[in-house]
Amino acid sequence: MNETMSRRPLLQNTYIGLGFIFLVCLLIQFLLAGLSIFKDPATWAAHRNFVHLFGYTLPILMIICSMMGRFFGLIYKELLAIFLLIFLMYLTANSGWKVGWLGALHPVVGLLLMCVTGVGLVKVYKRGGQKTDKKVENKKRGLISLVLIGAVGGFVAGLLLSNIVGGIGVILFEKAIGVQFLPIYLAVISSIMVPVLKYRRE
Repeated sequence: MNETMSRRPLLQNTYIGLGFIFLVCLLIQFLLAGLSIFKDPATWAAHRNFVHLFGYTLPILMIICSMMGRFFGLIYKELLAIFLLIFLMYLTANSGWKVGWLGALHPVVGLLLMCVTGVGLVKVYKRGGQKTDKKVENKKRGLISLVLIGAVGGFVAGLLLSNIVGGIGVILFEKAIGVQFLPIYLAVISSIMVPVLKYRRE
């Protein structure tokens, strides 16, 4: 029999830890926003700046864990939703001052972001210790899956590099620098390289 009982792997525990930290950071953002409205308007600067420390960084690390731990297929919908909602968070925050109803959606999107993150964490938590059939899992991995994983991984790496390079540019030159469309370039390259490397090793 190929079915075995497995304890939750390290990468799943790491994902759960990162997701929990992400949820805590979101709660802190709500707290900072509340303080800026009801206590000290100067707190708004902390709310605006704090998101740059975790906004994309933690979800990127969560995606890396899910791909390395081979449970990306379990939560890919939630991970894609997280990135879409983060984009909407920036959109509603930056455009809300000009279009009132967009600004009103900002906290609603934040609440949805917390819910989606929580759903993904529950899925990963429940996966641990369940019976797995290695043959079935191997059959599910095909060329399309490898291309998708490569594209997502390259795109995520591009976002991470863009943020790092942009941050270095601001620190050193007081101006954001970077390569235009870098995430797209890396997504295309990775979607080709990952299947090639995989089949070459086999």
